[in-house]
Amino acid sequence: MLKSSKKLVALMMALVIMVSTAACSTDKSWALKNDSLTTPIGAYIYYLYYAYQDAESAKPDASKPVLEQKIDGKDAETYIKDKALNYTKMLFVINDKMKELGLTLTADETKSIASTTDSQWQQASSTLEKYGISKTSFNLVYSDYGVKSQKIFSALYGKGGKKAVSDADLKSFFEKNFTDFNFIYAPMYSTDASGNAVAFTDAQKTTLKKEFDGYVTDIAAGKKTIRQAADAYKTSSKQTADPLQSVTADLSSSTSYPADLVTMLKAMKNGEVKAAEISGTYLIAVKNDITKKTATELGTDNGRNSIIAQLKGTEYSADMDKLAAAYTNVTINQKALDSYKPSMFVTATSSAAASTAPSSAASTASSK
Repeated sequence: MLKSSKKLVALMMALVIMVSTAACSTDKSWALKNDSLTTPIGAYIYYLYYAYQDAESAKPDASKPVLEQKIDGKDAETYIKDKALNYTKMLFVINDKMKELGLTLTADETKSIASTTDSQWQQASSTLEKYGISKTSFNLVYSDYGVKSQKIFSALYGKGGKKAVSDADLKSFFEKNFTDFNFIYAPMYSTDASGNAVAFTDAQKTTLKKEFDGYVTDIAAGKKTIRQAADAYKTSSKQTADPLQSVTADLSSSTSYPADLVTMLKAMKNGEVKAAEISGTYLIAVKNDITKKTATELGTDNGRNSIIAQLKGTEYSADMDKLAAAYTNVTINQKALDSYKPSMFVTATSSAAASTAPSSAASTASSK
């Protein structure tokens, strides 16, 4: 009887220890969940990292550590954690919107998601894995999110959507904001045997400018087209690549072209040709009548969707951000979230994760 009592006491003590241990432990496998979606903790960590990078860019004093500063009236840690939580909630907003609009992924879209994840994971994994972010989490927050967000945007603003943009509005926006132009450029430097750039001498600059100014005179007089001028320069410079560039772009939002070129083009009239020295190059530009490109640009799904994205992307992003900030249909694993601090990224120097940062709704709409 005594032995049985001792065994019973030992068993009870073991049970107490097990219950106590279970009560103190935290399940860190998930971050947020509801009846239709459970986000792994890696998704939250990824967004925490992205929010940390965002805070670094937004900090008011570049000379001080970001975590010692305030951003938008909040201490940096609170700012970062709030952003990360809202980014994670966005996954639920996207999930709900897909159901609300009756959208599903096609087989091709599913393959595209997997392919994007495979290619991007190769460069991002070395940084992300050390913080506890798995390939599965990365797939959810990056590739899967991007495709679904674009699909939702198209369903809302595309033909037949609840917020469909009319052809007239698209035409007006395109012709008001876009510029169509051609240009030929030549660098005003050469490359030495070691691959170093060597600036042109005054004599070399004079020779190049004389040739290009001659093309401008011929184009303005109708003796040559910009195409013929490009071919002539290709021959004289012994290039193998086509030196003629043709562009249709919203120069107000694009960062691809030097500010001096943008300023010059905006001041030009349709059909006008100019030569100028810009950013270490000498170039010729011809500005075309944008209305002649309207039918071509808006006549394809890709072209139309691109213009819609630029017209409505900011609106879409703001609407989705508001939904995420107000989202309550979710259980938050607060203990798990609290166990990860922005300070864990202080020594992070890799740009791998930054290059695969989650797209904002606006940029997703325009690029994915």
